[in-house]
Amino acid sequence: MKHVCLLLLLLNLVVSPLAAAKVVSLSITYEYKSNDRKESQEDAEKRAIERAKQKALEDKFGVDVSNIIVQVERSNDAGKSHSYSDDFFSMGGTSSRGEWLQTTKEEVLTSIHDGELWHVKVYVEGTGRERVGEPIDIKAEFINSPAEKRGRTTFYDGNDLFLRFQSPVAGALCVYLVDGNKDAYCLLPYMSSSTGCQTIEANKEYLFFSSVADVSADEYTLNTQLEQEQNILYVVFSPNRFTKANDTQGGQNWREEQLPRTLKYEPFLRWLSANQIKDEQMVVRTEVVTIVK
Repeated sequence: MKHVCLLLLLLNLVVSPLAAAKVVSLSITYEYKSNDRKESQEDAEKRAIERAKQKALEDKFGVDVSNIIVQVERSNDAGKSHSYSDDFFSMGGTSSRGEWLQTTKEEVLTSIHDGELWHVKVYVEGTGRERVGEPIDIKAEFINSPAEKRGRTTFYDGNDLFLRFQSPVAGALCVYLVDGNKDAYCLLPYMSSSTGCQTIEANKEYLFFSSVADVSADEYTLNTQLEQEQNILYVVFSPNRFTKANDTQGGQNWREEQLPRTLKYEPFLRWLSANQIKDEQMVVRTEVVTIVK
């Protein structure tokens, strides 16, 4: 009997950390007060919704949530550039204890300007999940040259883009770039691939987007027509097989080069959310890169 009890105890220790985390419904009414007199009503409402999601996660899982707001430069019809905050560049990043998975409802209840600042009240519904165990420790560094030792977040117009990647376990990898027009470009797997994902071997360092490392590689150059702009790079890895989003062949750019396969940002997020819900071991890394003219 002692042996049986010990066996049951060992089984419990093994199984418990792997138990699936339950996807739960989250909802919150949240009030936001702007601290920037230059903030527009649209930006204040968008920021209120993002902070509502953060607060819902904190209340449910006790997680610390960091937020990245990126200022995007665009030119208007008169050729003058202006800055603004776009919710598409507002990303909630959680610790390993919780994550926001999907938004099912967003509503601005009130939006009042007191003469200087905006006071916004919103209601948000969605789903979240507590993380189980530690995420897989992948290495994903975006660089301008294979000789660079460290990843970078600032590139210049005309710079090449490479990805140095390594994982301690075998799996599948996809990489997407999202631009200011809310287009999500599939950088990896390459356009010639018919498998829908890039296979990764354990403990092997890869250099992607280099024809020297792989003759079938697609090579990329970062360009901008603005003084400065930001893109988001998504690195999606899992030890479990998955396939890229259902995108379509890209068009032609100003240099008459073929663009990567693409889809709009909202269906891309739906694809990403569905995969994260299904696969708790999936790791999603985001990197905001600045391209300077």
